[in-house]
Amino acid sequence: MNFTISRSELYEALHKVVGVVPQKTTISILTCILMELKEKKLQLTGTDLEISVTHSLDVDSSDEGAVAVPAKLLVEIVRELPDVPVNIISETDDRIILKTEKGEYKIATQPREDFPNITVEESEHNFWIDCQHLADMTNKTIFAVSADELRPALTGINVELVESNLIFVATDGHRLAKVVYKDFQTQAAEQRVKMIVPTKALNLMMRNLEDAKQLNVQIGEDHVVFRLDNAIIYSKLISGTYPNYERVLPASNDILLRVDRELLISTLRRVSIFSSSLTNQVRLVLTPDEITIHSEDIEFGAEATESIPAVFAGEWMQIGYNSVYLIDILRHIDTEEVHFKLKDSGSAAIIHPSEQPEKVEITMLIMPIRISEEESRSD
Repeated sequence: MNFTISRSELYEALHKVVGVVPQKTTISILTCILMELKEKKLQLTGTDLEISVTHSLDVDSSDEGAVAVPAKLLVEIVRELPDVPVNIISETDDRIILKTEKGEYKIATQPREDFPNITVEESEHNFWIDCQHLADMTNKTIFAVSADELRPALTGINVELVESNLIFVATDGHRLAKVVYKDFQTQAAEQRVKMIVPTKALNLMMRNLEDAKQLNVQIGEDHVVFRLDNAIIYSKLISGTYPNYERVLPASNDILLRVDRELLISTLRRVSIFSSSLTNQVRLVLTPDEITIHSEDIEFGAEATESIPAVFAGEWMQIGYNSVYLIDILRHIDTEEVHFKLKDSGSAAIIHPSEQPEKVEITMLIMPIRISEEESRSD
């Protein structure tokens, strides 16, 4: 193997692959990136056995070869190199040499035969999707995914394709994000698709989107494959049944609250500094023309109150929220004004943009925190 590539191009490609390499593993070969050179194409592959990423680059070389290189060491040295051409040579089966005009760096490698053979099973469904739509749907739901490994189904995004609607849902039990892409034209729409995709796979897919216009999605019984011009992301699906999220979306929330999104975010950030570090609780007192936001940390004797203008269709309501969850939801809505649909202080709130994007429906849900009687009397 002998080829030359620019440092910036190599580092960018490594960045798109290295995210799949496990940081802790007892299988040493998984800490490597497979570097394959064939027919003037350099392929970089990483895997953790559940998810695999392959990124391709064009190089001017007639050589062929393959070797597994320790990912951490390779990324670190390439990151620190100046932006100059890098000549990579594999003279033996157990070492590669990186050469620049100023230096030479030798890295011990492992044989190609030890690297897991990535085989993509046959897919049952196959469709194309606009990359920007897929990125937007992922961004607006992935933040609400649970980190609780005891509930594995909630650690991924639930993806459904039914009746020409592509649906992304994520929840951690405290908040929920749902995005529906309507009138999604695809042959696969004739059958119902339902899968739980790991967030790691979706993050890797996002890294590899670049300037691509469309992405091909192939879905099998237990796997999904995202295909781009220069990258392939293969992932096992999360097994298990996703909770019936429609059941927790309230249908009787008919009290509307309208408020400026940026103003609410900035106020929550200030007031929440004074909230308990355990609950991050803020208390919202709603009246027809304003919201009063209050927080208190009894342990440190800290307290804050601030009022902002708003339009509330009720007379008076007091409700508590986790400020971190509420700010997260508001950050993933794009309109200047945001709408809350409320029922009472003990029920979940529905939050959505003041105006939905074309062919898209965005729905966020947040559960309230119970306000103690002592807090209620403090007003």
